[in-house]
Amino acid sequence: MSSELTLCGVCEYRNINKPSVVWCSECDEGLCGECKEHHAASRGTKEHIIVQISEYQKLPSNILEITQTCPKHNEKYVIFCKKHDCPCCRRCVTETHANCRELNVIDDVIQNVKSSNALLEIEQMLVEVSGNLQRIRKGRQDNIQSLKENKTKIEIEIKETRMLINDHLDKLQEILMKELYAAEEKENKKISCLISSIQEKEREITECQTNLDNIKQHASDLQTFLAMKHIQQDVTNNESFLEALLKEDKLNHVIISFEKENTFESLLTALNKMGTIILDSSTSDITLTSRKNKQVQIMVPMTPVATIDDLKLTLKQIVKTIGGSVTGCSVLPDGRMIFSCYSSHKIYVMKTDGSLDFTLQTGSYTSHIHYIEDSQKLVVTSGIDMSITIIDIKNRTTEKSIKVGSWIYGIVHKDGKLFYNGYGSGLCVVSLDDDSVTHLVNAALSQYSSIAIWSDQLYYIIDDSVVCCDLQGKLKWKSELAAFLPDAEGIAVDNHGRVYVSGFYSHNVVVISTDGNKHRLLLSENVGIQWPQALFFDRKNNKLLVANQTKEAFLFDVSS
Repeated sequence: MSSELTLCGVCEYRNINKPSVVWCSECDEGLCGECKEHHAASRGTKEHIIVQISEYQKLPSNILEITQTCPKHNEKYVIFCKKHDCPCCRRCVTETHANCRELNVIDDVIQNVKSSNALLEIEQMLVEVSGNLQRIRKGRQDNIQSLKENKTKIEIEIKETRMLINDHLDKLQEILMKELYAAEEKENKKISCLISSIQEKEREITECQTNLDNIKQHASDLQTFLAMKHIQQDVTNNESFLEALLKEDKLNHVIISFEKENTFESLLTALNKMGTIILDSSTSDITLTSRKNKQVQIMVPMTPVATIDDLKLTLKQIVKTIGGSVTGCSVLPDGRMIFSCYSSHKIYVMKTDGSLDFTLQTGSYTSHIHYIEDSQKLVVTSGIDMSITIIDIKNRTTEKSIKVGSWIYGIVHKDGKLFYNGYGSGLCVVSLDDDSVTHLVNAALSQYSSIAIWSDQLYYIIDDSVVCCDLQGKLKWKSELAAFLPDAEGIAVDNHGRVYVSGFYSHNVVVISTDGNKHRLLLSENVGIQWPQALFFDRKNNKLLVANQTKEAFLFDVSS
């Protein structure tokens, strides 16, 4: 598999060794720069989705090893047999599955797999198992702390008792103290050992979550579908580990206490012990969250998991913005917020408490922004200055500037490409490899408006309508908004494909369903929304950031 990734498959077939620069999941092979151009121009392959080879290699090795063709017949999988729980090529169906009744077209089975209930269940199971591990670790750490506090209290009692019954009990005191320390040390070792096991499990769950994020971003639908079973098995194993802890009473809360003898007279006469160190345990109050009764079967029909009717917004924070003409906003992974101010040529980075962290000066208009998490780069557009500036946010230095030859507003990034609102030039894309610009949609987009990306879909605004297209510019749906959302400008998409749009003159925010057929008013002037120009959806934390043109921005928790 490593050679298949690093060498161009087409050239290798011709006995030419050339390095691959992109990967086509549908062709299941790497392509060099020259073959990439032929691939994009060919009628049969121009609709295929390609990713940078460096991004594709981020997938777990077991995902990369999943083949999308039948190893026996070297033909593409076209059918999924539910009875045998396996994909089949055309010849497999004829030879070994002729009598199977539950045969489904594999394209139908994997449709919407990345937004399916089954994948969402796995994500939520990972979150819950991680939360369970964290709660157990904290409970064990609290137990260590309480043991120390118990020990301190008992030390005082022991010393007071020892003073009352005089010097001849010194030896007994020493014995008892050793017993106390030995008891605490023994229990500490047991609990510390358990914590180490829990931390290892936490690391495994974190790795699963990282792998799942990469799978969602870069794996093909088939790879995602087949990998889900492996990840689900890992989650099940971790849940069994947690259940075993409860059954074996390893989570019982250990308490040290001290019991003195009844009377001092008995101590002074025939006592050969000052007291007894008692180790007791009480049932743990830690409750484990479990989705076992909620899980859906992997092969149920794949449907979107949430609707716009399920949405609930809770205001979490009001941020006082600096400067005027806020046209772009974003939230960094650590919770800091970024606001671009068009007229002041500045970008303001705010701390999580709303105070100013630092300011960036770009030297030109600062229209819209997009943060690339993998490289920690901030992409800034300049409106009428017709350029893109790329800033290293960590070092606060400008990396490069790209002239695009048109007014430029909203911008997003995927797989080494920047998709942007070129206003009169339409929806455009610039390659970060060579700074070349191509046009996806030639119709003029709305001035000052954002664009958004989710999965393999782009969202943009044109004539007060929201349009959804694929990464090649092919229309998927269009939603007319002029009647209730004049001069739409901000646009963002959540984890389920629901689209949020702000109306500049109508002072509101509307959410649109994943198919573009329904809409619902979410926010209006009664919560402080006035001239809203910028939106950002924090998909990791399910938060929506809405920025007015001046004075204030609002951070909402989003739940379903």
